[in-house]
Amino acid sequence: MIPKPLKEIRQADLESLIRIARESKTLEFKAELPHKAESDLVPFIAGVSSLANTAGGDFVVGVVARDGVAAAVPGMAIPNLDREKLRLEQALANGLEPRLPRIDIEAVDCGCGQYVLVVRVPRSWVGPHRVKANNCFYGRNSAGRYPLDVGEVRTAFLLSESVADRIRSFRAERLAQIVGDSTPVPLPPGGRAILHVIPFPPFAGRHDIDVVRAISTGTFTPLPLSGMSRANQVAVNLDGFVNYATDGRDNASSYVQLFRNGALEGVLVLERDERNNQAYIAGPALCRQIAFALRQYVDVLNAYDMGFPVFAFLSFTGMDGSTLRYNSGYGSGFSVAGPRPGALIILPEIVLEGIVTDAPTTLKPMFNALWNAYGFLRCDIYDGQGNWTGDR
Repeated sequence: MIPKPLKEIRQADLESLIRIARESKTLEFKAELPHKAESDLVPFIAGVSSLANTAGGDFVVGVVARDGVAAAVPGMAIPNLDREKLRLEQALANGLEPRLPRIDIEAVDCGCGQYVLVVRVPRSWVGPHRVKANNCFYGRNSAGRYPLDVGEVRTAFLLSESVADRIRSFRAERLAQIVGDSTPVPLPPGGRAILHVIPFPPFAGRHDIDVVRAISTGTFTPLPLSGMSRANQVAVNLDGFVNYATDGRDNASSYVQLFRNGALEGVLVLERDERNNQAYIAGPALCRQIAFALRQYVDVLNAYDMGFPVFAFLSFTGMDGSTLRYNSGYGSGFSVAGPRPGALIILPEIVLEGIVTDAPTTLKPMFNALWNAYGFLRCDIYDGQGNWTGDR
C-alpha cells in the first residue's frame, strides 16, 4: 500500500515507487484499464478481491511493472473520470459475491491529460469474496495474487463468523449489565430502549481504540439516544467516552457510551403510563429518535475510520406489562396496543455496509418486528407501499 492518505497521493509519490516498490501482499500494478468485455474485467476484479480477502491495499492502474517492480508511471488518457470510476465500481459490485463493503478510487493527475487510478481496498470482514465469472476466491502473499484453496476458504468463512459471534456476545453482555443497572450514569428504574451500533473491524483486530483522544481532537461527538439537548453533559470513564442527558434530578434520562472497542451504546429511559406506572413506547416519536441516532452513530464511526460493516441492534428492557402507542388515524390522537408480557424485547439485527443515507428504510425490518411484538403485521409508520410517513 502507498503510505499516504488516498486523497493526498500525487504524481511525485507514484514516481518515487519506480525501481523500489514491488507488487506484494498489499500492492498490485496494472498498466492499462480493463476493457468492457467481461473476460477483460476478471483480472481487475480478482486483483481487488484478493486485497480485500487478505490485508487490504492499493490496486494501482497506470503504472508499468517489470518483474513485479514499478518501472514507469505513464498514466492513461481518461476522457471522463467520473464515468470510468462508476464503470469500475459497477464491475466490482456485479462481479463479486458478496459485494465489497467499501472501495475508494482516486485519480492522480500526471499531466498532459494522463491519469493514474489508485483503488484503495480496505480489508473486508464480510468475505471471502468470490469472483463470479470464474467461481474463484483469491488471496495474496508476498508474491502477489493466488487462488485460495478449500482450507483457506473455510478458514476465511470461520473467521468472519467468529467475529460476528464476538459482537453478538458483547451486545448480550451489555444488555445483562443494563438490566442489572450497571450503566455509565445512573438511570431511573423502568423501561429502556437500547441501540447498539458496533463496527466489525475493531472486533476482528482485537484491539482497543483511544476513543477519548479521538473525540477530544475530532469534530464528531455521538449524541444520547434522546438527541441534542442543552442538558447534555460529557464525561470520560474506564470504558471510553459518555454523553448523557439529565432529567433535572440526580438521574440521566438518556446516554450514549462510546467504548474503546468502537461500539456505541445509546440508551433512553421510556415514559411511564400514569394509570399503571408501566413503560410505554411512543411509536412515531421513538422511531424518529432511533432513525436519527442510527444515522448519527454510523457517521461518527465513519468519521473516526472504524470501518465497515457495522452491526446495529435494537433492544428493550423492563418491558413487562408495557404498551405501544401508535397512530390512531384521527388527527393527533393515538391508540394503545398491549400490555404485553416479558421484560425483554430483542429485535433482529441489521448489518450496514456503508453510511446510512435513508435510516427509515434501513430500519423498517426492525420497526416491523417491534410492531409484531405488540400483535401487528407491520409498523404503521410506513404506508401501503412501504414508504416512511413518520415525518408528516
